[in-house]
Parts: sequence; C-alpha cells; structure tokens
Amino acid sequence: MIHSAYRALLVAHVVFGFVGLVAFWIPVFAAKGGRLHVRTGTAFLWSAYVVAATAIAICALSLIRPFGTHPEAMPVGAADVGAVAGRIRELAVFLGYLGIVTLASVHHGVGAMRAGRRVDLLRTPFHTAVHALSFAAGLGVLALGVVDREILFVALSPIGLVGGWSGLRYARRRPSERMPHWYQHIGGMLGGGIAFHTAFAVFGASRLFDYSLEGTWAIVPWILPSVIGIPAIALWQRHYRAKYEADAEAVFS
Repeated sequence: MIHSAYRALLVAHVVFGFVGLVAFWIPVFAAKGGRLHVRTGTAFLWSAYVVAATAIAICALSLIRPFGTHPEAMPVGAADVGAVAGRIRELAVFLGYLGIVTLASVHHGVGAMRAGRRVDLLRTPFHTAVHALSFAAGLGVLALGVVDREILFVALSPIGLVGGWSGLRYARRRPSERMPHWYQHIGGMLGGGIAFHTAFAVFGASRLFDYSLEGTWAIVPWILPSVIGIPAIALWQRHYRAKYEADAEAVFS
C-alpha cells in the first residue's frame, strides 16, 4: 500500500516536473504580459504546485516507512538496517525541503505580480506560513548538514533561509522603487526554474544520457543550476531596473 502510493506520487512528480521544465522556458522568451506568457506561466505555476506537493508527500511517506517506499534498499544484514533507514530519511528530508522552497518561490513570484504595489495583499496566512516554513526548513537542513557533514545540505540551505526571509520581509515593507513586483516576479519564477533544472540535472539527465558522476563530481548537478541561475536572476533584475529608470527619466525630462 505504502509502496503503491509512493510510486503514484513519484509518477506524478516526474510527469509534472517535465511539464514544468518545458513550460518554464516559453514565458522567458514570450512577450511579457501577453496571452502566451500568461498561459504557459500558469502551466508552470501549477506544475510547480504539483511537484512541490508530491515532493512533500513522498518525504512524509519515506520518513514514516523508509523501507515501505524503498523496499529494494532493505539490507541483508540486520546491523545495517538502521543506517540505511537513516539515509533514506535524510534524503527524504532534503527532497521535502526542495519542494517547500520551490513552492515558496513560485507562489511569491506570482503573488507579488498580482499584488503590484499593494504588498499588504501578500500578507495571507498561506504566504506567511509557506515562507516561514521555507526559512525553518533551510535552518533545519543547515543544521543537518553540519551534524552529518553533508556539504550539499550546507551549500543549498541558504536558498530556503534567504527565500523565506526575503518573502516575509517584502510583504511587510513599503516598496521604495519602481516596479518592485516585477523584480519579485522575476526572482520567484526563475528561482522555481532553478529547482526544476536541479531535479532534471540530478535525476533526469543522468538517465537520459546514461552517465554517472562519482565522488566530488556528484555534487555538480546539484549546484550547477544555482551557480548559473542566481547570477542570471541578478542580471535580469538589473536589466529591468535600468530599463524602467530610463523610461522614467524620459517621461519626466
């Protein structure tokens, strides 16, 4: 029963992950605010919701019954059972963490755009809860990474910490710049895109292209999308800030 539920959740996770991966790129190049941009952006949003929900559900099942979700991992030696179960639970926690930060990122990106300069509209129980959870999850993953000496957990923990804190902070401060919701939209949606590409780089690409990275190289697919995506967010936001400031100067000159 547990394994069947796990498999169903995993299939939904993979299918909507692929849909979201494709849908992500269309709004990037489509005319901003146009019908294609909005419709494919909505498809990406709902794909992200399903991916996040299934990741969190898979995490919960694996925490409760690690060998119920991964019967193939049951070791032959009884002495190894606890260690293997602990590893399954550890990875499940990390998957759940990625689901939470993905949910927080895309929800904020869309919510900020809809709210415009009315940031008070973001102060909903759900927005507050998901960003508080993102911050708490980032803190938990950081602590787990330090205790277990997992460099990957430590390296990716700032995503939840920074994303959760900045989302809460933005919803409770009066914007002081032009088009702040647009910059938040860019950051939120591209942040969600980083999560989708991370999942593909780690789980999809290795199966599609039949390769395996060992040792220190195994961390590369986990961090490469962030290494590329985070500077891309900053550059894109800088581009639009310069554009809107130039437009403002042209209007008032």
